[in-house]
Amino acid sequence: MDCMKKSLIAGLLAVTVTAHAEFSGTALLATDYVFRGISNTDGDPAIQGSMDYEHESGVYAGVWGSNVKFRENAGSDTTVQEATIEIDYYGGFASEFDVGIGWDLGALYYTYPGSESDFDYNYWEALGALGYAFEEVTLAPEVGVELYYSPDYFGSSGNATYAAAMLDLSLPMDFGAGFSVGKQWFHDDSDLNYTDWKIGLTKELQGFDLEVAYTDTNLSKSDCDDDDICDGRIVASVSRTF
Repeated sequence: MDCMKKSLIAGLLAVTVTAHAEFSGTALLATDYVFRGISNTDGDPAIQGSMDYEHESGVYAGVWGSNVKFRENAGSDTTVQEATIEIDYYGGFASEFDVGIGWDLGALYYTYPGSESDFDYNYWEALGALGYAFEEVTLAPEVGVELYYSPDYFGSSGNATYAAAMLDLSLPMDFGAGFSVGKQWFHDDSDLNYTDWKIGLTKELQGFDLEVAYTDTNLSKSDCDDDDICDGRIVASVSRTF
């Protein structure tokens, strides 16, 4: 889960070359934690980490954590800061068709320890993903699509679906470029639907993965309770996998 949450496509595309590596861990520092285009740290920096297990059969599981900063009743005299930590659990099965198309079926459970139960932050999502790497093509493009569904999304917002498409390019000197666009649907209130997108530049340096990205949504400030958490922003991060 990068500074935007970990994209399962990244692991899905690499499943054939990482099958021997059963355990791994990742640590990340970012100037913001943006999830589906919205800041989950109110614009503040984030410290994130994950522990992952992957069996050669394709079965995988992991846990991921980050600091967060949510504000209930923002702008009022009774503003309450709710939730300071997010811990997610995930698992599934990833493999590859004979034609080289990777696929992933799994589930994620998002938790916010210490938050008031009345806010009903915790929720789970089912996921499905497909990915393909054009290894013999210039810039070695990797494409992917992801689909998530929750019967009771964050904050008791009801049935929700999120779909995203990604394109990653390999550039000279270990640079990379990434592009993604996603759509969040709320089936009980279509007025909440929105689109987010991201453009990023990555660089591998001495075992560290660096990224600078611009992310934005089509939400207005009024859509986000007159807060700027949905505005466009530049996010920088550095991570390392062990």
